[in-house]
Amino acid sequence: MRKCIYLTEGECEEKLIKALKEKPALIVPGKVKKFNVVQDELPVSLLMQFEPGSIVALVFDTDKDETEHLKNNIKLLKSLNFKVEVLTILQVLNFEDEIERATDVTRAQDLTRSRSVDDFKGAVNRMKEKEFRNALKRHKLDMNMLWNQKPPKAFRFVGQDSEKIKSTD
Repeated sequence: MRKCIYLTEGECEEKLIKALKEKPALIVPGKVKKFNVVQDELPVSLLMQFEPGSIVALVFDTDKDETEHLKNNIKLLKSLNFKVEVLTILQVLNFEDEIERATDVTRAQDLTRSRSVDDFKGAVNRMKEKEFRNALKRHKLDMNMLWNQKPPKAFRFVGQDSEKIKSTD
């Protein structure tokens, strides 16, 4: 099986990917690194960690119409001397919206019984992966509804590749 590396925008996305990798895995297993590909240019030190033939899955929000760094990062990944498959996993518009779409909660903060979005993010980040996975399960996580939206206009230059990482077991 090819190696997969997830580059996640923030801590909440990192927690989600790690929770979905818990057994039984709902996504392709792999390493998870927090790196915002929309805000920052990929450093050479990170690129050197990718193995030929691996999958690099970029997980990011689409709530801001800033795409220059993302375009540069994708171009850079595709220009490597060794081939990697670049997948884009778009959160439309952000992490909280994805949680609301893919579970039975009305507001994301209902998942953790938090008062605000900031409290919700803090609660998610403090949870262990298994604990977060159980919370998602309790709130009827539907993997078909996660990462399945069409991106906003500014992000239409990339595809929604989530089906390529979702487990089919």
